[in-house]
Order: sequence, then C-alpha cells, then structure tokens
Amino acid sequence: MRTVFAGGRGAYASLAFGIAVTLLVGWELARGSSRSSQGTQNRLSPAAAEPGPGVRLPPFSPAGEAFSLRRINDLHTDIRKRPRVSILEYSVQPGDTAWSIAEKFSLQPETILWGNEGLSAEAGSLQIGQALNILPVDGVLYTVQEGDTLERLQALYDVPAEVILEFPGNGLDAHQSVELTPGQHLIIPGAVKSVAWVEPGPPVLAGMGRRSPGFYSGPLVYFGSGFFQWPVSPVRLTQSYWSGHPGIDLDTYLRQPVFSSDSGTVIFSEWDSTGYGNLVIIDHGNGFWTYYAHNEANLVRPGDGVLQGQQIAESGSTGNSTGEHLDFRIRLDGGAFLNPLDFLP
Repeated sequence: MRTVFAGGRGAYASLAFGIAVTLLVGWELARGSSRSSQGTQNRLSPAAAEPGPGVRLPPFSPAGEAFSLRRINDLHTDIRKRPRVSILEYSVQPGDTAWSIAEKFSLQPETILWGNEGLSAEAGSLQIGQALNILPVDGVLYTVQEGDTLERLQALYDVPAEVILEFPGNGLDAHQSVELTPGQHLIIPGAVKSVAWVEPGPPVLAGMGRRSPGFYSGPLVYFGSGFFQWPVSPVRLTQSYWSGHPGIDLDTYLRQPVFSSDSGTVIFSEWDSTGYGNLVIIDHGNGFWTYYAHNEANLVRPGDGVLQGQQIAESGSTGNSTGEHLDFRIRLDGGAFLNPLDFLP
C-alpha cells in the first residue's frame, strides 16, 4: 500500500514558486536600499558630512526624507586689529588724571608724562582742555637734539638702537643709513625716565619732621590707633598710587564731608601754594601723618585734636585739580609716602 502526498505534484510546484517570489522581492528591496544609500551619499559630499563653522544641519523630515544643507547667514566678520603705531592727541576732560587717561588707552600712567615734555616735571599739572600726546606703546617721546644718533639714544635709555629703528611709528628706513634731524620726534619703546612731583604742604626737612618751618610743633592732643578708615563715603577710586602720585584720589561732590582717617592732632590747615589747594595734615602721634587735599573748606586749625571719623573739611576742587575729589595720602615719620590702599579696610 503506498502513501500519496495530498497535493501531488501541483502542491510541490506552488511551494517552489512561492519561495522564488520571496527571494526575488528580498533581492529587489536590498537593491532599492543600496540605491537610496548611494543617492544620499551623492547628495552629501564628504565636506558636507562634516559641517564647518557657520553651518547647521536641519533634522530629518517627518516623512523620513534625507536632509539638505543650508548655510547660516553670518553678517559678522572678525577683523584682526592691528597695533596702533601713531601718536594720538587727547584733550583733558573734567575729572581726568594721568592715571585715568592711561587706563583709557591701556598704558602706564608714567607714559602720559613721558609723552608730554611739559608734564614730566610735575605729575599733577593737568589742565582741562589741555592737549596731550598719547603714545601707542609704553615708553618715552624724545625730541632729537643736535648730534644725536641712535647709538646715543641707546646709551641714554638703555633701549637697543634696533628697537628704535624698527618701530613703525618712527618712520625710519631700516635698510638705509639713518641720520637724525634736530627737532624730530622719536618714540623710544620701553624707555623710562624719572618722575618728579611736588610735595604737599611745607617741605619736611631731614631729621626735623613736624618741627620743620610751617608746621604746628606744639604738644599733641590725641594719638591714633594705627588703624585707618576711609576719609569719605561712599568710596570710588579715581586715581591709584603710582610713582607720579604717591597717594589716592577719591571721587567726591562739592562740599562732601571729609573725615579724619584716625585720631590725631592737626599740624597744618591752610592754603597750599604748591597746587593742592586747601590742605589738612594730621599727625597721629605714632609715626603716621595723613594728608587731605583740594578741599573747598577746612574746618579745623593747627593744634586741634581730632578723633577718628570726625569731620575736618568739605571736599572740593581747589588748587591744581580737574574736578571735585579728595587727594588722600599716608606718610611715615615725615618721610616716605605709603600706599593708602595697604592700610584702609
């Protein structure tokens, strides 16, 4: 007895046909996927696949279509600033100091003096409306004298002749023999000079301290603690301590109260003829003196004892000043002026 498959040969044929169709469909799908991948690659060049600055890739669309590239509009262009090599002219404004002007041009305050020969003799001689030379770099503006050479300037300022020669602002030709002309101005980059300034109040004679002429020399009334407080409030610094200004300037309004920074005895309180206007000097009896300059009015007299925080003056802009402020200084033993910022809270 034989067992016969129910479908017979027709069933085998149908099964074979189905397998063939399945294989064919899978092959076509694979081909289509390859075409799609290749098309996407053709649309996206290798450079586009790695977007650079200013390029943003949008996401795929909801339908799954490949994205396209768009460049973002960037209206900003970075332009590298070239260093300034020429001299600028600046007109002094109300409230200006050598320090504040130097801050505006990223220079050292000494450079403001050394770029203007008339200022070199006194750091505090600014006048409103005065025209100043602003050098492009820290250094000295030099006026050539008869017989000057680059080698002589090198010896004078300890700056290599090549530095002077090659500085673009001097307009010298490094490939030719250079002869300097009297009256010619040269920028000496990095050069330094001494800075002179006038001492406030009567001169302190060596070894005499407050017994020098012009100071009250009687008995002291109060003695200081050695701890100082700000002489005005609120506090806004307009000039710091530097070689041409051994003190600090504090912004004030007209007739703002000025207070004693520590207890002591007034040893000077009158008009100062050297440019500091109405000036008060206090001896604290412990080696320290404090100075309060450019006041509109002094409210104490020599010999008066004052306590820390007591009002001694009304602020102003007397003497050589470009605006209301207090010039405050701390001196040790009638000698060196110290940086007040090292002592104030």
